Amino acid sequence: MAFKPISGTRAFEVISEQVRAQIEARQLRPGDKLPPERELAVQFGVSRNAVREALRGLESSGLIGLHKGVHGGAFVLEPSNTPVLRSFRDMMSLGQISLDNLTAARIGIMKVILESAAQAATPDDLRRLERNIDATEAALKARRDDELLELTADFYNLLAEATQNPVLVLVITPIYEIVRRFVVAAGIRATEPVIDSRRALLVKLRARDAKGAIALMVEHLETVHAAILRRFPEGVMPAVETPT
Repeated sequence: MAFKPISGTRAFEVISEQVRAQIEARQLRPGDKLPPERELAVQFGVSRNAVREALRGLESSGLIGLHKGVHGGAFVLEPSNTPVLRSFRDMMSLGQISLDNLTAARIGIMKVILESAAQAATPDDLRRLERNIDATEAALKARRDDELLELTADFYNLLAEATQNPVLVLVITPIYEIVRRFVVAAGIRATEPVIDSRRALLVKLRARDAKGAIALMVEHLETVHAAILRRFPEGVMPAVETPT
């Protein structure tokens, strides 16, 4: 791996662009370790501070991870939806995305996911969904609320995975994470009718009935949206509670 010397007052931006270019070209792959800061500074012909600033920016973007210690350094990460989640969260906080926007997008994406999953889901995909629903029902009966939230996140992730399209997995997860913040703050909990609805949706997927599955999902998402609005009429993202 080799980088070209650079010049200019915003050297860290050029450093970031060169590292991104090597990742995009698969010259750097997940798990690969970048040269030490000192070596990078020599290759780029810049100060170590410029290299450090570039690496921090790449870390914030979710492209690399920085680890301390004898075996530490800068490592290329596996693809992640963390940057997408951060962008959605920031836009919601700044009022650039409304709750109505979020729900409309969620409904639209879930329609695409269910349309595709009804055609592409494998027997294993359907079995994983069934196990998730069974586990959710058990958690509901035991009143394990934190587990319920995780299982619900898994449910939507499994639906997206059943499309065999990783792009849909990448998109749906951060959207759900934002919705989850509203759900938790509003005190919304899963109920037996929710479990029944998921089982009915699974029946529709097994029958390759996309239209039926979509109707069930839209009804559920609109119900959740209305419940959130009853608690947060302005649709403003609730603040994250900090420990005291």
